[in-house]
Amino acid sequence: MPNRSKSPAWVLLHTALVIAVTCSLFSGLRIATLSKPAIASIEELLPQGEVHSVHFLSAVLLSLVALAYLCSRILRRYQAEQKFGRKPLNYHRVVTWGGISLIGVSLASGWLLFSGISKLPLTRTLHFYAALGLTAYIFLHAGVYLVQFGQNVLKYILKPAATKRAQLVLLCSFLTIFLMGGWLLLAKFTYYQLPVSTIAADTIIDIDGHANESQWADADALEVSTDGGANFYQGRTDVRLKALQNGEEIYFHISWQDPTESLAHLPLIKTDQGWKIQQQGFEKFDESRYYEDKFALLLSSHCDFAGAGTAHLGRSPLPGKPANWHGKGYHYSQSGQLHDLWHWKAVRTNKMYLADDNFIGAPDKVRAGIRRYTAGYQQDGKESGAYLMNWKWYSPDSITPKRLPRDTNALAPFQSFDQERALDWTISWFDYQPYSTESDQLATGTLMPSVLYTSNRFEGDRADVRAKGVWHDGFWSLELVRKLNTASPLDIPIEDGTCLWVSAFDRAQVAHTRHTRAIQLNLSKAL
Repeated sequence: MPNRSKSPAWVLLHTALVIAVTCSLFSGLRIATLSKPAIASIEELLPQGEVHSVHFLSAVLLSLVALAYLCSRILRRYQAEQKFGRKPLNYHRVVTWGGISLIGVSLASGWLLFSGISKLPLTRTLHFYAALGLTAYIFLHAGVYLVQFGQNVLKYILKPAATKRAQLVLLCSFLTIFLMGGWLLLAKFTYYQLPVSTIAADTIIDIDGHANESQWADADALEVSTDGGANFYQGRTDVRLKALQNGEEIYFHISWQDPTESLAHLPLIKTDQGWKIQQQGFEKFDESRYYEDKFALLLSSHCDFAGAGTAHLGRSPLPGKPANWHGKGYHYSQSGQLHDLWHWKAVRTNKMYLADDNFIGAPDKVRAGIRRYTAGYQQDGKESGAYLMNWKWYSPDSITPKRLPRDTNALAPFQSFDQERALDWTISWFDYQPYSTESDQLATGTLMPSVLYTSNRFEGDRADVRAKGVWHDGFWSLELVRKLNTASPLDIPIEDGTCLWVSAFDRAQVAHTRHTRAIQLNLSKAL
């Protein structure tokens, strides 16, 4: 190894590169656990919490370093070739060029994913495997240097010439300024824009899921690519949004592709050992087979990454609170800011013509006897109305139903299980009778819905969002409406500049699609 020290520019860029690659790699692998459960086998090595901002900030730093390196490399290569000719290839030069190529692929695929320009699943695949390649590069590059030269290599790459250390401080200041400027541009000026068309106050918009009023045809549409969800083709679906407002209420029409209308929500089946829930992951609150389709909108007065900073990844991102069962993370607000969450459910709320009005706030306290801790994800209050699950106590092996049909013929339509059959998988509390072993004369293999309706719909804060979805020819069409300002402390006022994020669920409990950039509402457009 040469005795001469490296230049301040080289030391700064190399150190920044190490920091950027390390932060990008570990935060990216944590994000990847959402759709690649196999990575969770090394979850103890990965950071937890709000890692999206770390990932994007390190991407800005890596981009700046790559740009500076590219410029200096071109200049130095030209000067060196003029003076010495081309250097011969050796192990470290080959590995270095391999690392440069992997960083280039990571940056190109990452920015394509961030921008939403590329809708090809290959882009995310390239991004993931480039990250794995960088993991190997670290060992092949840094590991071999350490083996070859020992600890002295650290002095060589971290200690600039004493006479040039003032230059290092100056260069570090410039890099910090560019980094903060790049982060500001990324965080504040990369939102999708959704124009909200103004309609007359007396215009009637029927919330029926069909969106066949002329005002919808005239409204501007925004299409957002979402991915990372279970059961969708290659994990992705494009979401198309339109919005109207009349000064009092705001209307949304949202459509997305879903090959099947999934309505069989955790069916119960009679076995030789008793009743059992049909499930594939529900014991960990991560059902991905026997579940209804859903859609969620998160609305916030803040437009930060990770759903206004509410997505905290990992099994235990909250110290002192229970670990989550599925290892994906929690939603909660650290800033004290409340965020609105509208949760439409194809079985449990669609028949009510509602979306479940929820919110994300500060982490809730742990409550005795509650199996699932949900941190900041909570439901608005209600005055009446409910749906219940038709079992007394949950067990993955067997359950006891709360009620059985008075007329067993009522279960006949459900006996041929088919996710594509458009059946009403809800049952009325009043058409069923309390369970008893004497009345349970149903045959082994009998299927029964698990969602019990005790009334027609919610009343109160939880019913602030009216909604209706219709599935047809591989697409869901969903209409929603809510007052711009409900005056509820659990709802945010919707105004110009409000941001939202959308997620589609294909018969999945929590494995939804997602997108990075916030959608900002522009309420100034008139039809």
